Amino acid sequence: MKELIIENGAVRGVLLEKQGETESLETDTVVLAIGHSARETFFMLKDLGVEMIPKPFAVGVRIEHLQEDIDAQQFGKFASSPLLGASEYKLNAHLSNGRGAYTFCMCPGGHVVAAASEKNTVVTNGMSYSARNGENANSALLVSVSPNDFNGDILGAIEFQRKLERKAFEVGGRNYFAPVQLVGDFLVDKPSKQLGRVIPTYTPGVTPTDLRECLDDFIVASLKDGLRAMDKKLAGFIKHDAILSAVESRSSSPVTIRRNPLTFESNIKGLYPCGEGAGYAGGITSSAVDGIKCAEALMEIES
Repeated sequence: MKELIIENGAVRGVLLEKQGETESLETDTVVLAIGHSARETFFMLKDLGVEMIPKPFAVGVRIEHLQEDIDAQQFGKFASSPLLGASEYKLNAHLSNGRGAYTFCMCPGGHVVAAASEKNTVVTNGMSYSARNGENANSALLVSVSPNDFNGDILGAIEFQRKLERKAFEVGGRNYFAPVQLVGDFLVDKPSKQLGRVIPTYTPGVTPTDLRECLDDFIVASLKDGLRAMDKKLAGFIKHDAILSAVESRSSSPVTIRRNPLTFESNIKGLYPCGEGAGYAGGITSSAVDGIKCAEALMEIES
């Protein structure tokens, strides 16, 4: 989809691009199930008069430990049992500065992966293969961000993310390597020069550095407080040679496309924002549930 066709406040069709050819498709109903990184679409919708507001989101890093260390903490003497598989965790902390810190998208036996959608940026994400048998465990380690941290509009929210992603690209060496730092070094403001037992899984590669060079001060301070609090819940979480990889900036959409809570319709007649990109979900499962709810709303209208 290149563009929505809207006339007199109502959907009239979509402009499509197929293998370099442009064509229009006439319709009076569009379910807008875009992802949280559909930045060009957000700008297009704003220009078309679709009502959107910035929403709270979260940014931070990926944290990697040896999976065997996480297993030992979670399973104790049963850690080596083949019946248990790779262990998981889910941690959160309420910080003294009023922000929240939490882990998200924990990937047991997984890999940190590249997820940039724009040139000259570095974005990290995580995944596990079905066997979950990789050497490392990884998770997003995030701190909350509110519209007060930027200029309060949707463009400001996206530019806030872009600023972090471009800084990560610069600090990583301008070659799409991810900037990384040992947790132990990060907590004492010491640039990392070499790595320890944990070998980063991010490709194309990593650059040991000081993450203060690419993260805002409030993010750094919040991550430090969050790490210390989480270590009290999962001992060993702040092992010196655990790896922090920057930057995790796409945990959820930075905007909400407004819609009627009963009909699921936006201010544009026939346009139904849905899922994570529209600001109504925060992950695979909740996006799927929102899609079902949106489909049910449309079925009610049709019946």
